Formats: sequence, structure tokens, C-alpha cells
Amino acid sequence: MAFNQSGQMGLKVLEELKEECKHPLELNTELLLQIVKDNKDTEYGKKYHFEDIHSIEDYRKNVPVITYEDIAEYLERMMNGEKNVLIAYPFDHMNETSGTIGAPKVVPMSDKQSDVFSRYNYLLNMGLYEKYLPEKWKEGRAFCTASGNYRKLPSGITVGEASSKAAEMLKGGAEEFDAMIRTMFTSPIEGLNPVPGTDSKYIHARFALMDRDVRGIVTGFYSVAVLYLQYIYDNYKMLIDDIEKGTIDESIDITPETRESLLKKITPMPERAAELREAFKDGPDQYIPRVWPEMTYIFGVGGDGFSIYDKTIRERYSADTLTNFFGGITASEGLWSVPFEPENPNSVLCVKGAFLEFLPEEAGDDFTQVKSINELEEGKIYELIVTNLGGFYRYRMSDCVQVTGFYENTPCVQFTYRRNRTINLAEEKTTEKALQVAVEATAKELGFALADFSVYPDGEATPSKYVFLVEPRSDVRNVTREQLRESLLRQLSIANPVFWECYEDHWLDLEAWFLQPETSLLYRDMMVRKGASLNQLKPVRVIMNEKQRKFFFALIDKAVK
Repeated sequence: MAFNQSGQMGLKVLEELKEECKHPLELNTELLLQIVKDNKDTEYGKKYHFEDIHSIEDYRKNVPVITYEDIAEYLERMMNGEKNVLIAYPFDHMNETSGTIGAPKVVPMSDKQSDVFSRYNYLLNMGLYEKYLPEKWKEGRAFCTASGNYRKLPSGITVGEASSKAAEMLKGGAEEFDAMIRTMFTSPIEGLNPVPGTDSKYIHARFALMDRDVRGIVTGFYSVAVLYLQYIYDNYKMLIDDIEKGTIDESIDITPETRESLLKKITPMPERAAELREAFKDGPDQYIPRVWPEMTYIFGVGGDGFSIYDKTIRERYSADTLTNFFGGITASEGLWSVPFEPENPNSVLCVKGAFLEFLPEEAGDDFTQVKSINELEEGKIYELIVTNLGGFYRYRMSDCVQVTGFYENTPCVQFTYRRNRTINLAEEKTTEKALQVAVEATAKELGFALADFSVYPDGEATPSKYVFLVEPRSDVRNVTREQLRESLLRQLSIANPVFWECYEDHWLDLEAWFLQPETSLLYRDMMVRKGASLNQLKPVRVIMNEKQRKFFFALIDKAVK
């Protein structure tokens, strides 16, 4: 298997990470100075006098903190083929963000940025598996949920997910990529790089079920893993029939060309179908250890911010048989933190991945209070300001992290909330984290299994109000809307006492509804059909636009009184 060599290489990266974490400020400063030196002759470098920068202090004095709008014009020119605008590094691809709010953004994927992703997003993970899992982890393939594509601009620059470019990087093109990737993952290229309109869930699920020796699940977010596991939960009979007969059900949305291509890779598997029917004979609950008895791990962005989905996987699908490797904080803009051990939701800041600065939560827009990596305090929350290897200099991410401890001398963090997703109708500043804590506590108090939730901040009501839309895993008939409201009101007031003060003063109110089961899965399905990347789709915690509002409100379960 291809995992053998990668595991050994990964152990070396894991050892090097530990050494890197002993010298965070030194190495992070070294990276910054290398970036400004390499890019001093770019248009941006000349404008902000990169040649005069010899320290962090020089950098902060010369270069302003920016948002995307500040460099949008530069990026547009780069997409048109201009060179030496923001970076001197070679690049021919732009990563594209999910565009959850507003239009998608693009981020140049330089060769150096690509090396960072390869080292810390792939090899490091292989090292973690090699160190902490039993030897059998690499004797089989992984169930990978990744899907992505790209488009080519007249300039020759491609735009899309970085992973979607992998086929072009091999001399053999798509066929060579397909052969290589299937030594590691169950899915063929038709699922990994689907043409528009393809039901990639079917392809990923079908090919994973065909393989009894799957050893793990590799996903972007744990919420995406839940989507695929629930798809199997709901459609196992159809999937097993297709596996038995070597067919693709006529209801599956794929192009004729994709169907023809897949059928060449499929043969009837009556023995595997019989095994699967036996595995599901008592129903689909906790099916993972019966369907894939050798599966040992799951890797993806999970942990604290995605605890709802982690709990769902444990309780509904895996019977708590999998070792969790929670990914660090990664975005299209770069990689900020990485995991260093299993079952730990904390990740350590990646000092060689980007130059990192930290704006204390209470500082607002006062950038004179920005801290370096050696100045962080445990327990405090900071907003990330990053300088990456793709031309983003002192870029305000809006992602806020809490320092949870230290690995060697480097801070460990957990993602807490997005600054631009904070609800602030009456200066109460309720974070996504506070909303999550309140909803999870309510589900526990009222005794129902929680699948997901969203909140709509209704500023047009009098008084302004939070409209909670809570999705249970199954129909709820023993809980009333008033019970749901009273519990949420109580729990949110604990999570954010300022909300309670505003409620008592009649500045804010709270309304609560149950959503129909599987609403969130349907939303993600809809977004993928519209061209969004499933790997990048984050849960809709705060409803931010009219399209989202109409969708979720249309699926309120009005049978619950």
C-alpha cells in the first residue's frame, strides 16, 4: 500500500514538528523575514517598503492590517495573468473559498504554499497514524469524502480546490491519478473530481461499501462525514442491490459519460452484498464496525466546534470504535495549526506554515494591541491575523481562537467563533460558541438527540429577537415549542449573561422552532448541486442572508406545537 512509505516519512515530520515547537518566535520570525525578502520586488513589496523590514516591529510599522477588499483588485489582476503583483513565487492556481457569505474569494496557491499543505496536511497525518494506530491501519484503504473541481481562466490560471488540480500534476493525467489515488482511497476519480451535476455521495458511498477492508475515514469536516454516513444509513438497500448486480440505480444523478466510465470499474459482487445484508439485517444503527470490521480511525476537522457531529458519529454510526484525529485550523488562505496526538481537540500553532499575529478579543480594531506568538496567554481569545505564502500580508481572518495550553513552547488553540458571525442586535455580542453551548445544553435537558441548529437574528422584529431553528435526529413529539424556548432562554442566558440583561430590559426576545430531521443534510445537498464544494461547506450556525433564511424557515416542523 502507498501508506507504508508515507507513514515513515510522516514520523519524521512529526518529530520535526516537536522540535519546531520548541522555538516558536524564532522560527515564525524567520519565516516572516524570508517572505518579505522573497517578495520585496513585487508591486506590493515596493509599496510597503519590504526591503526596509528587518524585524517584526518594522513589519508592523510598514504594513497595514487588511481585509479581502483591500487586495481584491490585485487578485483580479493576478487571475488575468499578471506576475509580481503580490508574490514573486510561481503559481498557476487560485484556491477558492466556499463563499458561505457573499461571493467566493480566491487565494493564490504558490509552490511554497502547496509544500506547506503537503507537509502538514498529509505527511504529518500519516505520521500520527503510524505512531498511534495498530499496524493494520495501512493494510487497507480509507473512505475519503473529498470532492472538488476547478475551472480554467483565459489566462491559464485555474480556480477551485487545490486537491482538484492533482490530476494535472501527474504525467499520466487523470488515468494515472485515478490509479494512484485508489491505492490509498476507495473512491475513483469520478467521485473525487466529479463533473457538474454528479451525485458524488453515491460514488463515494458505493465504492467504500464495496471494500470490506476499509481502515479509516478521511473527511474535511466531521459534518461532511455525517452527511455520507447518513446517506448510507438511508440508502443501504439500494446500494447493496447495486453492489450485488454490478449496476448503478437509474435514480442516481450522473451524466451518461460518468455512468459509462464507472460501469467499467464495477463488477457484480454477490458475496460482498451478502455480507452487507447480514451487517444491516437488524437495521442501520451503529453499522460501521459490522460493515468495515477493520476500520480504526477517522480524520477531519472535529472536536469542540463540531462536537455535535462527533457525538452523532459515535452514537449513531460507529459504536465509539474509531480513534479520532481532529484536524487543525486550515482554510483556503493557509494552514494555521496542526494536530499532534489523537483524541485531542486542541491543535498546535504551525510556526512554519504562516507568520501569525493575534489581536486580543477585547481590542476591537486597535491593532496596536496585536501580539506575537510568544505573548499569548492561556485561556484568552484572539483573532488571527496572518501572513501566508500566497500574497496575503497581515490579513484579518475574522477567525477567533482560544489558547488552551502549550505543546513544548508553542500555544495550542481551539477555534471559538468567527468575528463576522457574532450576533450583535443590542451590543450583546453572542458568539457561535455561546449558541452551540446553549443548544447542546437544551437538548440534554429536554432529552432529545441533536442533529444540528441554526439561528436567525431578526433585527426587524420589535424587540429584536433570536429565532432558534433546532434540528433533532428524529421526530420530536414529547417536547413542546414552549419548553424548547424556555430551556434555550435559560441556557443562552448562562452562556452569555449580557443576552439576559438585554432580554430583561425588553431589548431582545427569543423564538424557537424545531426543524424537520435531515434539514441540514438537505441544505448541503442543495448547495453542492449549485456548485459549492462539499469539503468547504461549514454548518450554518448564524443565518446571514435571505436565501438561507427562506430555506431553513420553509422546513420548520409545524407539527410540533
